[in-house]
Amino acid sequence: MAIKETDFSRLNERLVDDPSAKFFICMRNIPAHIKNEMIVDCPILSPSNKLANNYRLGLIEPCQFYTNYYNELNSPICQELMKSILSMSKNCDIYIVNINKDARLLLVDILENIK
Repeated sequence: MAIKETDFSRLNERLVDDPSAKFFICMRNIPAHIKNEMIVDCPILSPSNKLANNYRLGLIEPCQFYTNYYNELNSPICQELMKSILSMSKNCDIYIVNINKDARLLLVDILENIK
C-alpha cells in the first residue's frame, strides 16, 4: 500500500477511483458536507492559518513556509498521528488531501521518512 496526495478539488474523483483508500483531509476549514467513512478530518496536520495565509499572500518565501510547517509538524500530537497514518498505510492506500500542494508534498515526504 502507499501514501499518496491529492488536491481537495479532486477528492470526489479519487473516492471513486480508489474506494478502498482512506483520505486524510489536512485542512483547517473543512466543508461540513464532507462526510464519508473513507474520510478522516485531520486539521491538526495542516499548516496554521497564519502560516498558510502568509504563504498564500506571498509574505514569506517557500523556504520559510517549509521550515515553519515542518516545525509545526514536530509537535508530539502531530508525530503520533503521523505514526498512526503510517501504520494504516500498511493495510490500505492513504491520501493526504489539502488545497496547498506544497503542504501536501511536505507532509507526504515526512510520512515516507518516519522510521
